[in-house]
Order: sequence, then structure tokens, then C-alpha cells
Amino acid sequence: MMINGIIGHPLKKPRSIKLWKKFFKKKGIRAKMLAFDIKPKKINSFFRMIEENKNFKAMAVTMPYKKKVIRFLTKQDSFAKNAKAVNLIVKRKNSLFGYNTDVYGALMTVNKIMKNYSSIAILGMGGSGQAIFNFFFKKFTNKRFYLISSKFRFRNNRVSIFKSLNEEILKEKLLIINCTPIGSSLKRTFNNRSPIKLKLIPKINKKSFIFDIIYSPKKTLLSQICKKNKLSYTNGLKMNTLQADKALKIAFDKSN
Repeated sequence: MMINGIIGHPLKKPRSIKLWKKFFKKKGIRAKMLAFDIKPKKINSFFRMIEENKNFKAMAVTMPYKKKVIRFLTKQDSFAKNAKAVNLIVKRKNSLFGYNTDVYGALMTVNKIMKNYSSIAILGMGGSGQAIFNFFFKKFTNKRFYLISSKFRFRNNRVSIFKSLNEEILKEKLLIINCTPIGSSLKRTFNNRSPIKLKLIPKINKKSFIFDIIYSPKKTLLSQICKKNKLSYTNGLKMNTLQADKALKIAFDKSN
């Protein structure tokens, strides 16, 4: 029986397990889908194990390993290379191949409206924020980027970095992408909070669009605020579903 999983630390009821198991049942695939909650000091021995295990097939990758796993890979697809991060690993002929379906899911979520925005603001430059920025920056060469981060550094005339959002930025017609965990169910301290300060919500250009990559819970404080203020908004549920579908196709479609 094929062994599959999702690697991260800590792991708290990852949605991928349910989606992959549903796929296996639908396709009649005899496979396990496991949660690999691996501590950083165990990462080397874990990868030795999956390289040696003849039954290992594929795994999703979540924080904090989306960059750290790259050194174990033989090859990466263009999405992973441009994003400089991996969220899917597939074993083929004893070699590990890396993919990034997260940025694919993000792109497909907003692709139809991208033409409407010349500026993109990304809140949070952690793993997901950096991956989306790296990919979008290379793909959309006519866009300007506002990155909200206290630590991230990047020099380019199309990129401006701020420690926090301000009124001047929000006056513009923006595609705003929240890549912070604020508002998610990952920790109690994130719940019922907004990644955009409440006093700044009225300052947001009414033609802006807010893409919140959080999918759990489905209704966050930010989603409720946007609805109340008639701001265009979508959460990360579509992105998460699209990336999982893409990952399953890559891993189990024999034509790939």
C-alpha cells in the first residue's frame, strides 16, 4: 500500500488529509494518508526514511518546511523555482521532485481580476507571503508591490516595503493579499482578530479587492468587516481546494 502524508510542525487537523483520502476512495487507490508531525531536529532522519521506503509516494508540505525541504530534492517545477518554496513532494524512481501548487491555487483564485489592478499589497512575508510574492513578481512584470513586513528585505524599483499599512497605500486601488495567520484558527491568539487595523478599514479604496488566504475558519473577522463595509473579499478556501486538486493530479496522474 502506498504511503502518503503531510509534513509540518506542529500539525493541527490539516485539511489535506481529508481531501487526499476522499480522492483515494473516489479513484479506488489503495493508499494511506498520514500526518508527519516532524520536529526540526528530526528532519534529516525523516528524509532518509522516506528515500529508503519503497512504498512512499507523495506528501504535502506545510510550515515550517516549505523552504527547508528544497535541499533534499532532485528537481523542482517552475512554480516551485519561481516561488522559492515547495508544498508538494513526489517520489519517482527513487528521486524526490518538488512542486508548488500553493502559488498555482493563489494565481487561479485572482487571475481573472489581475488586469484590474496595477498595485498589489501583500500582508505578511512568511513562507506563504514570500512564495506568492516571488512568483507574482516574476509573472506580473507590470505590477507594483507594497510588502508589509518588519523583517523582509528586497531591493527593486517596483517594490516598497513598510512595517505596517498606512492611509496613503490604502487610497490606491489595490489587490490586497493577506498572508498572515491573523484571523485563522491556528492559535487562540489569532482568532477574532483582523490583519488590517479596524481604524484603517474606512480608508480602503472601495474598488480594492481583498484576498485572504485563510480558509479556517470560513468566516473570519476580516470577512465580516469587508461585508459590512461593502469591500470585495474572498477567503483561501478556493485556493486550498485548487492547490490540493492540482497536487493530487501531479502525484497520481500517470501522464505526469
